[in-house]
Amino acid sequence: MTLHLINHDRRFAVEQAVLNYFPHRDGGEAAVKLDPSGRLASVKIEYGGKTAYGRAYVTGSRSVDNTLRLAFYRAAKQVLAPPPWGALTGVRPVKKAVELLDSGEDVFSGLQKHYDVSAERARMAADCAAHTANWRKRLGKRDIAVYVAIPFCPTRCAYCSFVSQSVERDKGMMERYTEVLKKEIVSMAETVSRSGLRVRAVYWGGGTPAVLPSEMYCDLADTLDKHLDLSGVIEYTVEAGRPDAITPQKLEAYRKSGAGRVSVNPQTLRQEVLDAIGRRHTPDDFFKAYEQARSAGFHVVNTDLIAGLPADNPDGFLRGMDEILRLNPENITVHTLAKKRSSHLNDGQTAVCTADGVAAMLDGAGMRLRSAGYAPYYLYRQKFSEGGFENTGWTKPGHECLYNLCMMEELTTVLSLGAGGVSKIVTGSLIERVFHCKYPLDYVAGCDILENIYDKIGGAL
Repeated sequence: MTLHLINHDRRFAVEQAVLNYFPHRDGGEAAVKLDPSGRLASVKIEYGGKTAYGRAYVTGSRSVDNTLRLAFYRAAKQVLAPPPWGALTGVRPVKKAVELLDSGEDVFSGLQKHYDVSAERARMAADCAAHTANWRKRLGKRDIAVYVAIPFCPTRCAYCSFVSQSVERDKGMMERYTEVLKKEIVSMAETVSRSGLRVRAVYWGGGTPAVLPSEMYCDLADTLDKHLDLSGVIEYTVEAGRPDAITPQKLEAYRKSGAGRVSVNPQTLRQEVLDAIGRRHTPDDFFKAYEQARSAGFHVVNTDLIAGLPADNPDGFLRGMDEILRLNPENITVHTLAKKRSSHLNDGQTAVCTADGVAAMLDGAGMRLRSAGYAPYYLYRQKFSEGGFENTGWTKPGHECLYNLCMMEELTTVLSLGAGGVSKIVTGSLIERVFHCKYPLDYVAGCDILENIYDKIGGAL
């Protein structure tokens, strides 16, 4: 879409709206104008043979950027199907829900009234806001969560844009990486102790943490336990990941380190879809790994599915959801495929589901999940998601993942260890991000800068 900015230079705000309402759509023009007083935004969109207009006024509670986005939305909804999240363009729509909850306004009706959010998405956001508010009351000002990044995978999936490295390419990198990671654990532990912080949640993520050999994981976990006071931890999670990397020995190691939660993530239970995204396991491998997790004594198991993958369709996706529900896991995460620039799916040749197909998958899954006793407890959105839909964590009562709430709703400081990590320092309403080296090779090569990182984190705390 060609943009014409008139009387302002707020391109980023307008481009956010374009990405939200016109992802992967070529053509069309939009003139986005701010009147000389700076109080009125007006938008003209020409798209698909239609012309539409939208206006919005700056108010005491609405910034210029938000006013431009709202005017853009009011024009866009005349030439497109109504977007599920209405006028909300941010990645964390639950924040608006929490604001309404704190103001005393009914969240469900407020999201529909002020932002044109659909009834189902308003209900989901209201549920998530209630979980957020509940945990906000239970956490202290010095409570934190710790994230341990294991950015390695057996192979790279076609949809993936995360910072991860295939162990097929360089298995020796894992050993060098873990040695540096142990040094960072020591630096982080010193900062936590000096700052008087209490660790409440530990989360091992990736990548695929299960690619680590058992002895390598145990070495890291022992270092964490030795140097960091974990006596206040109420949740310890290992996102083991792909079934083809999980073994009973590794699951036993996770349990011995204190983990009570584990993720076993098939992403789909259709073999043709697994083949299309480059995952080298079968649906049976998932069922086997899931049962091994239960046999190992994990009291909370999470599984992930992705709506919109190539070679998938609503009927097949929902059959997979039915199979997952028969296992009765405590958590089920339903993602929407996002065609990120750095993923193999963004090659312009791979066909994925349409927005209507994704909507059928998500809506069908939501009805099944609610009927089975699950409720959404956190959600977020990503750029380039077909249809502008969301990623949602669903939970049985009392089994929500604290780390996910801390990270997505920024309830507490989150200290991230390892390559690609972003530590979030939360002090009241202020949030400061500290970025670590992005890639494993850079992380290993730059191990001497870890002390400087924790000097900065310590100063922020």
